[in-house]
Amino acid sequence: MQRPTLADAQRVAARYGVTGAVELVAGGHINESFRVEVQGGSLLLQWLNPAVFPDPDAVQDNVEAVLCHLEAKDPDAGWPGPARTLDGALRTQDATGLWRALRWLPDRVQLERPGDRHEARCGAGGFARFVSALADFDPQGLHPVLPGFHDLTARLEAFDRALVQASPSRCGEARAAVESVLELREQHAQGSEPSPYSRVIHGDTKFTNLLFAADRSTALAVDYDTVMPGRLAWDFGDMLRSAASTGAEDDPAGGRVRDAILEAAALGYLDGLEGHLSTAERSALPSAPAHMAFMLGVRFLTDFLLGDHYFRIRRPGQNLDRARHQFALAQALAQRADVIARLLD
Repeated sequence: MQRPTLADAQRVAARYGVTGAVELVAGGHINESFRVEVQGGSLLLQWLNPAVFPDPDAVQDNVEAVLCHLEAKDPDAGWPGPARTLDGALRTQDATGLWRALRWLPDRVQLERPGDRHEARCGAGGFARFVSALADFDPQGLHPVLPGFHDLTARLEAFDRALVQASPSRCGEARAAVESVLELREQHAQGSEPSPYSRVIHGDTKFTNLLFAADRSTALAVDYDTVMPGRLAWDFGDMLRSAASTGAEDDPAGGRVRDAILEAAALGYLDGLEGHLSTAERSALPSAPAHMAFMLGVRFLTDFLLGDHYFRIRRPGQNLDRARHQFALAQALAQRADVIARLLD
């Protein structure tokens, strides 16, 4: 799959009335993003990856519907609403695929992970407020753009197929990580059966999907491509997995837990829900962080075995190192399920 070049972005940016520079925005595994200068400010111009989103129009339908609801429900939050092309469209198509633009939020800060308890609590509260604002949004109004995205059974089946298809050299390099999956799969498969989805969730609550105010007083959840009907435990678990870990995501020696950050993020998320938490949701939260870390590790390892076609890599072996990190993190988080349970009480 060919990713768009800067020249492609410049050509598409002209449809939005670009007046200044077009520059690549680094980061992100899936889509490609560019900052463009237009009259009156800046836009975030984004290309949707068709290899990950085979129906990008459905993704964009969801994003537009959710942003419209959020802006009506909480107009002062500063959501990055969609921008229109010169002919009034909210999306545009060219030979490289579907593009959209969102309003650039000035003076916002992105963090790889929280540096202290305040940032952890503030960021977690931002994700919780996002879910709370969508509490009255009908989940049936969204397209199922990534069916099975959080289905561990399906992820393990894909992993099993990858083991058969992988080259002997990749299997050999990944032997220890493969053994981690075989050791932990039964433990994490417990309780992963599908259940009714009564909420709209964010779907990808890693900490880099937050934008903080410059003074870290508030945080806004962004990146809405995975908004879907789902379980609150998925958002909660992925948020804690991302916030509380040590080391960079591809640091195989990382994967430990910062307990103070874990506690602060958990409390920030619960505060942001303002008590709107069912008994069933509450009971699913303690084991969710370990579950989500294990599933992400399986996804990274599967991609490595198949030749690194899904997640963007910048060096050989990066997806394998990401998997090792997540498996270590899953074991560390499983040991802290009782801590999360006590916080819920």
